[in-house]
Amino acid sequence: MFSYEHLNSFCATYDEQSYSKAARFLGKDRTTIREQVKALEDSYRTILFTIEGKKAVPTSFARSIYKQSKLLVQNSERLHLRMMNAYQQELTRLDFYHDTLMPNDLVVEIEQHVLKAHPDMVLNWLHRNRDEILVDVTQAHNKVAIMQHRMENMSEYPISAIKLGDGDIAAYARIDSPLFKIGEIRLEDLQLETQYISENQSKTMPEWLGISPYFRTVSNNDMLLELVKVNGWALLPKSLATEAVNTKQLRRIEFNELLSHSAKFGLSFFYPTSFENTNVYKGLVEVLKGYATKNL
Repeated sequence: MFSYEHLNSFCATYDEQSYSKAARFLGKDRTTIREQVKALEDSYRTILFTIEGKKAVPTSFARSIYKQSKLLVQNSERLHLRMMNAYQQELTRLDFYHDTLMPNDLVVEIEQHVLKAHPDMVLNWLHRNRDEILVDVTQAHNKVAIMQHRMENMSEYPISAIKLGDGDIAAYARIDSPLFKIGEIRLEDLQLETQYISENQSKTMPEWLGISPYFRTVSNNDMLLELVKVNGWALLPKSLATEAVNTKQLRRIEFNELLSHSAKFGLSFFYPTSFENTNVYKGLVEVLKGYATKNL
C-alpha cells in the first residue's frame, strides 16, 4: 500500500522532472526521494520514470495517475493542518493580504469590526501580487486574503476559499480625454492612448494587457489613479473609481460595440484551514457575507 511519503515524492519528481530538484523542493536527500519512488514502483510492479540525460521523464502510467496522486497529497496536507490545529487559537495579529480589486469600503468595514470585537489585535493590510499572497497564506494560521477568485490557481495550495460574489470593473479616462471627443468609442480607439494596468491585473486578467501598445504596469492603486487622472486610460474596479467619477476627475468609457460597459470579477476570501479554529474566523466571515449581500 502506498503512503503519503511515496505519493509526495512521486508528485514532486513529476513536477520538477528531476530527483535532485524534487529533493531540494521537499528538503530531503536525492537518495530518499529515489527510494520512495522505487518503493512505489516495486509495490505495483510498474515504472514511473525513465531517465533521459538529467531529466526524470514520466511514463504514460505515471501521467495517468498524477492528478489523482496530487489530489491525495493536497488533501492529506489539509487534513494534517486541520488535525494539528484542532483547538481554538487566540490571535494577537492578523495579516490581511489583498490585490488591486479589494473594495475600499470593505476594508473600512473589516477594520471597524476588528476594532470593536478584537481591540487588542494588530491588523496589517498588505498589498501583494497573487502568487505571493497564495504562498504566504499557507505559511501561518494568521494570514488571510481577499482577491480575485481563480480556482485553477487555488488548487495548487492547501487553503480554503469562500466566494463572496462578483464586482464590477470598467474602463476609465480623465474627464477631458480625447477619447470622449469621439462619437462612438471603439476598442481600437484605446490603442491610440496610453493604457495603465495594475501589476495584479496583468497576471489575473491578461486579456486586458496590451490592448494599447503604449501600456504601463503600475503596482500601487493610488499611483495608478493619479496617473490616469492626467493621461491615458485604465481598467478599474468601480469601488475604486467612484470618488474620482463623482468629483469629475474620471469618466467611464462606454463602448457601443459591447453589450455591457463593465465586466465582472469574482471576489473571494482565502484562508488557511487552521484559521477556522481561531477566535476571529466566525465574526469576520459574518462581516464578509454581510458586505457581499449588500454590495456584490
